Amino acid sequence: MNTKNSKYWKDLGGGFINDLILKVRLTIKLVQDDRIDLLVRAIPILCLVYLIVPIDLLIGPIDDALILYFGMDFFISLCPKEIVDFYLAEIQGGKSASQQEEIIVDAEFKDKEE
Repeated sequence: MNTKNSKYWKDLGGGFINDLILKVRLTIKLVQDDRIDLLVRAIPILCLVYLIVPIDLLIGPIDDALILYFGMDFFISLCPKEIVDFYLAEIQGGKSASQQEEIIVDAEFKDKEE
């Protein structure tokens, strides 16, 4: 799944910081989901391990930030689109699909006399 083409990513309009916060929240929710393959869920964890290991490929924290950002992006792109869309809707809407109000139809019933 290419997350850049998803309808949710186009409607953000909040800039880089909001995009980053959304990706972090989405990554946390996806890592906790058992429907995501274990090897795919290992990607963000390995990115965090990279922060702890004292090996720097570039000078300063630039490489750490790049690994984290692109690691999250790669992880989200490997997750199933339906699951990503579900959690994006939950994060952006503030409610999950199970918490949304049910549609109630008001109707009158009449007994049919036989």
